Amino acid sequence: METTARTFTGNITDMYMSVLVTLSADDRLDLIAKLSESLRHERAQREERLDLRTCFAADWSAVDADSLRDCSNYGRTVDA
Repeated sequence: METTARTFTGNITDMYMSVLVTLSADDRLDLIAKLSESLRHERAQREERLDLRTCFAADWSAVDADSLRDCSNYGRTVDA
């Protein structure tokens, strides 16, 4: 059986729309709901990230530099 490759010269949105147009209305609505939920989930994850500016804004006078140097990561070199 011989197959031919379709070339697509439009943008990615048009490409997806050409596929989505074959779905039923219920399937398209289900897809929209899932995409919306994934966007809400991504936004919630971004809002939960720590703000590093506030994490390191505390008083560092009580930090013992010698104990930091004894840490296994101090002076570590990373090979490229």
